[in-house]
Amino acid sequence: MLLIDFHSHHPSLRGERVVQDGVDTRGRHPWHLDNVPPPGQGLAAPAEEADGLLAIGESGLDRLCATPYERQLQVFGEEVVLSERLGLPLVLHCVRAIDDVLRIRRQLKARQPIVWHGFRGSARQLAQLLPHGFYFSFGLRHNEEALRQCPPDRLLLETDEDTLHPIAELYARAARLRGIGVDDLAGQMQQNFRSLFGCQPFTEKIM
Repeated sequence: MLLIDFHSHHPSLRGERVVQDGVDTRGRHPWHLDNVPPPGQGLAAPAEEADGLLAIGESGLDRLCATPYERQLQVFGEEVVLSERLGLPLVLHCVRAIDDVLRIRRQLKARQPIVWHGFRGSARQLAQLLPHGFYFSFGLRHNEEALRQCPPDRLLLETDEDTLHPIAELYARAARLRGIGVDDLAGQMQQNFRSLFGCQPFTEKIM
């Protein structure tokens, strides 16, 4: 049984396939834009730099961080354009800014899937976002009803920066909430990996 961790900051452990931030995904986080070029001189990564990347991000908008919001809007728009140009999903960091995320995607006619990492919204918000092509990546802190009601083909699980709780703990909790076995949940996560990233996770077995 292979357990996929869809967003983390550590390499894969035995029995896991970790989508590692900064390795499998790369992007410009709204918290850390001090060295981002000014408007008109944004990053435009050549396609060859995307070799091996699964997604663009973590990128997004955060109304509670110190980075000027107009700067965040400029950079996020560039990241959406890059995601579309390279044909890669975008891993989203979003804090109180979903209306602007949707507006920018609509203006840019974005079609690539978007992964809301660390989703803590309600089941109602989740249902409203489903038609916009979102996947929802749940960590240990989450709305239980949202996790329970998330369609199987849009559900992802992650540990993010949590090093105290292994991904197996979250799989066990999510399986209980959804009334299924951990093996079935793991199989669904592998299918979602293939659908989202267009490739296979590795198949190392838990020892």
